[in-house]
Amino acid sequence: MNVDLRFFRTVNTILKKTLKQTKNKPTSLRERNKAKKYIAILDAARELLLVDGYDKTTMEAIAECAEVGVATVYKYFGNKEGLVGELTRKELEALLEEVDKIVADPPLDVGDAVIATLTPLFDSQLSRAGGGSLIRYLMDDMWHKHEDARRKYSREIIGRYEASIEAVLSRFQTRTLLKADLDTITAASIVNTVVDYNFICFARGEIPTIEDLVELTQKQIRMLVVHWRV
Repeated sequence: MNVDLRFFRTVNTILKKTLKQTKNKPTSLRERNKAKKYIAILDAARELLLVDGYDKTTMEAIAECAEVGVATVYKYFGNKEGLVGELTRKELEALLEEVDKIVADPPLDVGDAVIATLTPLFDSQLSRAGGGSLIRYLMDDMWHKHEDARRKYSREIIGRYEASIEAVLSRFQTRTLLKADLDTITAASIVNTVVDYNFICFARGEIPTIEDLVELTQKQIRMLVVHWRV
């Protein structure tokens, strides 16, 4: 899987700057009302998608649940795929905030560090608290039915995680704990290919439970790291 890590690093930087700038800007009453509608639509869509699935969730139902007009939903998000994409990006950002903390201060062992980087993603699959994980919904509901959408959003998730894993591996290589000739970009791509393949097997029913998926992935990562150590 070839992912341009420089692109995702740039996206991360832009997002952080944008969020910082947004927090410092005062908003008018009109802008605050628009923001409330925006959040209400996202909350309604998330609730309906997790309960009814992609196919049965309509823009009309989302508008009714959010107590806004259907035209407003289309105005803000364009179509259902655009709305789902926005929800996915927001959940992904929440996951990546946790990942960034791990990258900044990883565990002392490289195997533990790589696994810790993936832990927020695994936790989002294991936990159903608060109505469940939208990312898990994408894995379950859309995997077979909506291949194009799955590829689009899973590529975003995989690419952003790959950049984080590469950053962790580079840290350990700088400390001379990994082989000097290790291509950390390729190594990060291998890790994410393993994770992506395991999720595909899970979605197909070839891996029985998410707990089995996590256990298998952790074992595979530790086996890879053995070959990368000095």
